Amino acid sequence: MAVVALASAKGAPGVTTSVLALAFAWHRPALVVEADMSGSSSVLSGFLRGSTDHSRGLVGLSVSARQHGFTDHGLWEQCLRLGEERYLLPGIADPAQAAALTSAWTPLSGVLADLEAAGVDVLVDAGRLGTAYAPMPLLRAADCVVLVTGTRLPDVYALSRRVPGLRSDLSVHGDAEGLCALIIGEGRPYTNREIETSLGIAVLGSIAWDPLSADVYSVGATPGRRFEFSPLVRTAAAMASTISGFVRDLRARLVPSAGEPRDKEHDV
Repeated sequence: MAVVALASAKGAPGVTTSVLALAFAWHRPALVVEADMSGSSSVLSGFLRGSTDHSRGLVGLSVSARQHGFTDHGLWEQCLRLGEERYLLPGIADPAQAAALTSAWTPLSGVLADLEAAGVDVLVDAGRLGTAYAPMPLLRAADCVVLVTGTRLPDVYALSRRVPGLRSDLSVHGDAEGLCALIIGEGRPYTNREIETSLGIAVLGSIAWDPLSADVYSVGATPGRRFEFSPLVRTAAAMASTISGFVRDLRARLVPSAGEPRDKEHDV
């Protein structure tokens, strides 16, 4: 495992809530990168309930990199601790800051990929597809791109309009084999199989529709006594395992067998 990017075509269900649920269920130390360019860091204002100032994050990293370049040390200086072996690189506070980060995405993607050697995996909250100054280099460099969607017709239709363009972009810059989908609340009303047919990409599985538990991640609500056994937590754990397996399978297909010539397209 290394870098997984999550994005959506609509604002709800929230990518940020899904990313946090997956991060806390992850089987290895995990860093959440808030790369949603809509601004107002949802994690700082939501999960952390405004208890942490906005002095660290992507903007601080970009400023520091002008003098010292993008390094893992500079990255960790800008991160916050979310929990045991769970970390956050906060996003921007104001959408007006987004334009200044366009040159940061490519060098940052290299630093994030290198974290795997230190035993840390990265979950990128890329926000909504198609927004101005979207972090496309992070999606292109990710081991897989997971599109998050609800099951209502407007949700599925909006995402289906984005898939062809994104798949084409990923193919041009490498390959699109890692493009897949994650469903929030299967059967409300459409099933994973129906959505997979509509989108034309693999649906890896679903996370339960569980608004009360989701409030823990989205607005910092106090977890109930049985939160760890809630549908959201249980299905997020299953999805974390599924995504990890998906990436392992992708990598296995890209590694040539002994004696086979290596595909130069995938050389690093």
